[in-house]
Amino acid sequence: MISAATKPRQSGEKNAATPEVLDKLVFQRMYYLKALYDLTAELSPITSSRKLLESFLLMAMGVNGSGQGMMMICDRQGRSVLSASRGTRFDPEWTVESAEKHLYRGFQAAENRRLAAMSVTFIGDPQQVFSELETGLDVHSALLFMVDDSLLGIVGLGAPIDGRNFTLEEKDMLSGMTASFMVFLKNVRAYETVQALNADLLQTNDALRRTIADLTEARQQIRLLELAGIRLKQLFQQKIEQVGRFRAVDALLVLVVASLLSLFFNFSNPNGIPLLPEEVFREPGPRVDARAVQQLLATGDAVLVDARPSELFNLGHIPDAISIPAPLFDIIYPMKLAPRLQAGQAVVVYGRTFSKHYDDEVAYRLLQRHDDVRVMTGGMAAWKKQEMVP
Repeated sequence: MISAATKPRQSGEKNAATPEVLDKLVFQRMYYLKALYDLTAELSPITSSRKLLESFLLMAMGVNGSGQGMMMICDRQGRSVLSASRGTRFDPEWTVESAEKHLYRGFQAAENRRLAAMSVTFIGDPQQVFSELETGLDVHSALLFMVDDSLLGIVGLGAPIDGRNFTLEEKDMLSGMTASFMVFLKNVRAYETVQALNADLLQTNDALRRTIADLTEARQQIRLLELAGIRLKQLFQQKIEQVGRFRAVDALLVLVVASLLSLFFNFSNPNGIPLLPEEVFREPGPRVDARAVQQLLATGDAVLVDARPSELFNLGHIPDAISIPAPLFDIIYPMKLAPRLQAGQAVVVYGRTFSKHYDDEVAYRLLQRHDDVRVMTGGMAAWKKQEMVP
């Protein structure tokens, strides 16, 4: 970008640019291209979003001669914030709420308020937008960038070390560097997503291999039991032939021996069937009555989960309840409940039948991920009864 003060005039105009001015323009353009080349060389091998952020901030500070700088990226869909700062009085602790607040301020003061995907705009009067008490530095120049609708960020730089103001060419260079950074950021995030999927796939393959090994071992043990059963049958037939008639004590003896063998196999097998359900030994989750649940939901301090099977949920459920059947917990939880649950909110679970305590099962799994999980006593019947109370 060439300012009007330094733009060379046409050959027919008066006061044409001097050779010194042209040399300066050529030097600035070469410096601009060299900075973009160095940025590409520095960021190309990086495969981590955090490392990419820190490296870009250092290069932006170095190219513009700033002794202070900060950078923040807010993933509104993933509800996460990534930040970096250098030379500041302290490192600000960004939350999604504080990041969105600063992004809103930036849009209000932006030169271009209709920001499109993969675009950049400078923020006017950044000292009014970014308080030194919040960011730890006196922001001299700042810009806002948007990768897509859910991924936005801010770059803020302190004043140059030599005390000068940023020129139009330097702002143009910072804008171009940020645009290049967004391309690398988009690629790195795609790479990280693929890596996470590969890690999940490897974990699934390991679990599958362990299952196959357990099945193979169980098959061998079943074969041994079959041979033992054949041998017992032979002994039983021999005993009948010797005695000539079948006695109750013989049947009892065979039953005892068979029971002992079955118990021995069951306890020696790591995949043996428990004699009592696992739920019997679990500590029951905290209980809460229907009236208290209504109060929690009214104040937004809780999220309600229906643990019954889908067919029962479709027949009738409490309004705004999230259906998470126990057999499908690992699949539905990250899709429905995890994105919706806010910090500080409790999870209230309800839903059981005469023979199946679905609520305790789902509450047990949720307690492995959250601290505040409660079971509503009385289920749907208690809720309906509470609604009838004036």
